[in-house]
Amino acid sequence: MAKRKRSVSLSFVLLRFAIVMSGCMLLCCAAWSFILVRLQNTGFAYRGIVPNQQVEQMLAGDPQTFVSPGDDFLAEYALLGKDGTVLESNVRGKKLESLTGLLQDDAKSLYVSSHTYADDSTVIFRWHYRSEFSSPVLRRMLPPFEYLWMGTLAVALVLCLLFNTLWLRRCFASKLKLFSEVSGKIGAQELEFEIPHAGIREYDQALGAMEHMRAALYNSLSQQWAAQQEREAEIAALAHDLKTPLTLVGGSAELLLYEELPESSRKMVEIIASSNDRAKQYVASLLDTSAGEDESFKSTSLPALFDELSKSTEAVADAWGVRLKIINRLEGNAVVQKEHILRAFGNVVQNAIEHTPAGRNVYLISTMSDAGWKVIVRDEGPGFSKAALNHGTERLWRGDAARGADGHNGLGLWFAAEVIKAHGGQMELDNWDSGGVVTMKFQTHARPEYSENDHERLSGSVTISEYLSVYSTNNNETVD
Repeated sequence: MAKRKRSVSLSFVLLRFAIVMSGCMLLCCAAWSFILVRLQNTGFAYRGIVPNQQVEQMLAGDPQTFVSPGDDFLAEYALLGKDGTVLESNVRGKKLESLTGLLQDDAKSLYVSSHTYADDSTVIFRWHYRSEFSSPVLRRMLPPFEYLWMGTLAVALVLCLLFNTLWLRRCFASKLKLFSEVSGKIGAQELEFEIPHAGIREYDQALGAMEHMRAALYNSLSQQWAAQQEREAEIAALAHDLKTPLTLVGGSAELLLYEELPESSRKMVEIIASSNDRAKQYVASLLDTSAGEDESFKSTSLPALFDELSKSTEAVADAWGVRLKIINRLEGNAVVQKEHILRAFGNVVQNAIEHTPAGRNVYLISTMSDAGWKVIVRDEGPGFSKAALNHGTERLWRGDAARGADGHNGLGLWFAAEVIKAHGGQMELDNWDSGGVVTMKFQTHARPEYSENDHERLSGSVTISEYLSVYSTNNNETVD
């Protein structure tokens, strides 16, 4: 049994952060005080009581004459004559005016003192209880030492708070990163991994929920995989079993073709043989798919590809009593999955035929374009409904009442769209005056050179009038 890992609560983590931060701040204050005492003891700075001591020392013994103090004297002073004129002072400007004003106002304060000498001159002192630099140069250039030193303490406390906050952020960020890693693996369906341990109880509870989700998804995907394997095995077995009746049908049709049959009967037998060949190809593709194989892309002649499509769909059109009008203006080669693309085109054409009334037309047109090549299928049926234009290529969609014939399972146009997308193309559904139109565009083949007249007539969208004109010219017949 795996040893249960220890976790602490989020409250404990925050309390620990507060204690550590408080301890760091107290340590900063202790270090600050120790250094301050050392600076005062070494004479770098005076203590706050020194100015008062200097004034008391200067006035000790009730002196009769004024003796000018040295540069080390910290208090502000001004010596005034009998008539109030300033005889001597260590301050200037507003400070001097403020100092002399104290004497005139006869102000009383703990920080102010005055003394009158025998010659009726009076000196007034004013000082502050704060640490000062012992160097006169530093006192003139810098703010009071005590203010600067308090500023260093404030900076130290801010840095202490900042560093501790960054530490807490890094701690939480490293824990939150676990969620990103776990969700990323689950999203990529990489489910064979162990959920990491965060060490914080609330985080571990959330990770435990993700563990349940991972396990449930793993079980679900395993069941889906097993079901898919079973379904593919059943499809493969069914496809294999279909080969025998299809072979019998094909062989019987070939034998019948050796007999002397009426023209109408021979045509029907040829349709049976052609359709049987297509069915056998579909079964072969189904077997390859179930075996995990896929058709490779190969360079294929576009005119030959379209001719093969035309021949395979003519039989379907004849069976439905629909006239199939064909024009093939493709040139050159393209790298395609031949059987897949033929099946995709066949689905689109068959869909158009099945939704066209007997005696009407389905137009199968192929042209070159500046970007590549395209195949256009137009029918003379009811056209696509608004819902079908938006959802017609979705898998298993059968909600189109206008084109929802019985027996359809909503896979034909979806398969065609998927194959065309796999070839780097686009399939567009639209309507025209007489029915629906499906345009399949490809960009995998550069347009070859052909006459300017052909380009003007066949590039871009091909109208029915253009089609009839070209069809009549190519086939020496009039098309109604």
